[in-house]
Amino acid sequence: MQLIYKIEFNSTNLYFKYIIENLIKQSGINATCKQYKGFILIVLEETAQAIEDFFAVLEKKLPLSIFIGKSYVVESFDESLEELKDFEIKQNLSLLTNDEIKEIIQNNQIDFLNDIVKISKGGISRFETHNGLKDLFLPNKKIREDFENKGYEVKLLITDTSKLEEIFDINIKDFQLLCSIERPLVKLKFKVLRNTDKEFSSSNFIYAKIPDDKETVLFAQALKQNGISYILYVNDEVYQDGLKITYTKEQNLIIHGDKGLFPKYDFVANKKYNSSKEYFDDNGGVYESLLAKVAKKTIPTVGVYFSQNSTDSSISINIPKKGLKKIIAIPNIHNSIKNCFEEISEIDEHCERLITNYSKKFPKVLKTDVPSNTNGFESIINMCAKVLLIDTSKEFEDMALNTSLTSGIQIDMKLVNLDGINYLDYRRVVQSMMAYKMADVDNVTLVYSFYESLSEFICNYVNEIAKEISAKDVVFCGNMFANSILLSKTNKTLSKTYNIILPKEYPLDY
Repeated sequence: MQLIYKIEFNSTNLYFKYIIENLIKQSGINATCKQYKGFILIVLEETAQAIEDFFAVLEKKLPLSIFIGKSYVVESFDESLEELKDFEIKQNLSLLTNDEIKEIIQNNQIDFLNDIVKISKGGISRFETHNGLKDLFLPNKKIREDFENKGYEVKLLITDTSKLEEIFDINIKDFQLLCSIERPLVKLKFKVLRNTDKEFSSSNFIYAKIPDDKETVLFAQALKQNGISYILYVNDEVYQDGLKITYTKEQNLIIHGDKGLFPKYDFVANKKYNSSKEYFDDNGGVYESLLAKVAKKTIPTVGVYFSQNSTDSSISINIPKKGLKKIIAIPNIHNSIKNCFEEISEIDEHCERLITNYSKKFPKVLKTDVPSNTNGFESIINMCAKVLLIDTSKEFEDMALNTSLTSGIQIDMKLVNLDGINYLDYRRVVQSMMAYKMADVDNVTLVYSFYESLSEFICNYVNEIAKEISAKDVVFCGNMFANSILLSKTNKTLSKTYNIILPKEYPLDY
């Protein structure tokens, strides 16, 4: 009998097909595996019992993937479709199936005693992985802060997944993503009584992952055998950033990163790309490259590219034969509390009075340094954080994500026209935060309300713009949409009227 099994797969990279082909070969079954744009087919010509046995093998040995969608039997498929070509592009990805991990551990003996002794005594081990150098250390507030002050991001390596629920509030989706073949970084939330001394993170969240190459598998095994179930690390000199992943009910989203994704052959551009930056730069940016990917360049669309770190965040439109046009821009502000207060004072006499009263109540804020090397939304969020007496934009966002609130209060999100361009008036955003702070509204409510109000800002203007150009498609991109409050609220509102497009194969941002 013939059976055709379809696996939705949102990547044109071929490594998952190779894993399936290897399982077919091991099983000795009469089957072929073919990959097309958007899906993989397994075509079996076998007895019912042999097919049943093979699916038992798939269930046991086929790993998860961040690109996998639904899987189901189909009666037929369009045989005229062109199978994806193999350009033999080598990727920086170790295919760590369960069998491969067992083989690595059984067939390799490396003495990590010196590293483990050093780490156990509170030191830092400099460790070479397949992807470059990492510094590893036990959870320690001082060491963590020292690295962060130097500009490093501190992440968590999990050496024993059976201990995850001891320190994290983790759901099945988080666990599946952690264990997927791409080994991405997943943002996990600490349990209430964990991280009380901020030894892991400055907030209640941290990006974590499990071992992703031979060297790290062996080191993690040695750490586990010595009772170390998790360890902090920073990338010192690595070749590619690891993939950061989040998700909606409908799909997984790559926030950032290149490891395991690039180099890559893009079948729309018919070109090989070595990094996300190279891909986005070559295709006109994140919004325009996504339009090309989903074949929407020839119809009117509204695009919301909101990025934490880009200088180019905006709400734009795509008009056939006319191209892209920015409708609302996000300003790149001067990173100075003093300058911000001066600009707010210039709005009107009420704002001038607010600045005077706020400065008397919170005199230390004016002396606070704001990170100078930020742009766009990160600069605006940093400013909001400082007037709420929160240290960083990261802590601001994580505080919002940590709450159980479902609705907040209105933060002013208005436009100001400068030199013929409509900008989000950041002064009103910060001024609104300050006014509520003076009224003793708690920080948790305010940080949550920032993202809720930004969602309302997006929805209101997208509706207005889309009606004007008769657009039915709305694109979300940029790493601001990695925030689950902003994404879920915006998606819930606009998806009632529009087709929402999010990237499936590429990251949300550079």
